[in-house]
Amino acid sequence: MLKVPTWLLGFVGLLFGLFHAVLGVIWIRDNDRPEVVIFALIAYLAILIPTVTVGKTRLMPNWLALINVLVCAAIPLAINTQLDPRHLSDYATWYVLGIGTILGGTAVRGRRAIAWIGLVILVLEIALWGGVASLASTGLPGVLSLMVTGHAVSLGVGRAVKAARELNDKAAETAIETAAVEAAGELRSKLVEQTLKTAIPALSLIAALGGDLNEAQKREALLLEAGLRDEIRGATLLNDKMRLAIKAARERGVEVLVLDEGGLDELSQEQRDSILDKAAASFATVNRGRLTIRSPQGEQWRITVAAVRPGTAQPDLWLKIS
Repeated sequence: MLKVPTWLLGFVGLLFGLFHAVLGVIWIRDNDRPEVVIFALIAYLAILIPTVTVGKTRLMPNWLALINVLVCAAIPLAINTQLDPRHLSDYATWYVLGIGTILGGTAVRGRRAIAWIGLVILVLEIALWGGVASLASTGLPGVLSLMVTGHAVSLGVGRAVKAARELNDKAAETAIETAAVEAAGELRSKLVEQTLKTAIPALSLIAALGGDLNEAQKREALLLEAGLRDEIRGATLLNDKMRLAIKAARERGVEVLVLDEGGLDELSQEQRDSILDKAAASFATVNRGRLTIRSPQGEQWRITVAAVRPGTAQPDLWLKIS
């Protein structure tokens, strides 16, 4: 794609605007009061330069667009009061295309409505000065062409900027999703590694004994199996205190089910530990039945802790921890 530097476009626009100012200087003697044209030229240059230079972005500041319209409205009023309408078809009316350049630049820089208001004012001023029939002979068709071009360029650039922004947003979303997938992969790898470190000694013992375990060893094997299941299904629902509390509950004969549903994913590790510590302390007195610990997603709370016993109508423990 061919890229044109912004400064080059501004420079070309400035040269085009200066061309009309040069015409105004050349035809200054055809005015009854040349000093009025000099002031008009100064005012014209005073808005031409900021139109192509002021602002860090393409969008023109509102205050500058309003100043442009006010000055563009004042210049014809000043010159027309002392210029004979016989000059309708020569370059004594340099200011018409000069104002068209300013308004076109205003439209290009995103202030299209303000620019069109300026054009309407210019048309009314020319019609009042030289009559409706003069509208076609003062350069107004060229001004209209500049306005239409500026409007179209502004729309095109705006759409291009919007498309680029959407593309950048999609790229950022893709990068985030990729990072999340990679993080999940690393987490799974870490869980597998941690699980193997915990399980291998017990499996080695079982293999060495040929599966002939005593009651204490069987109990430890069952606790290990349940702990490994927690590591797989629990993920963010586990920290050191939670693991110890869950193991203690199982040793008391409580069936424990840990389900990580993503409710803690958005929290920092410090916030997560604070909530998990509260949850671990909450079921220290549960001695029977089934204990379910969940982290639901999309709820106002982060963790639910429920302890129920068969044959009872109400749970022994039901907590929602935020």
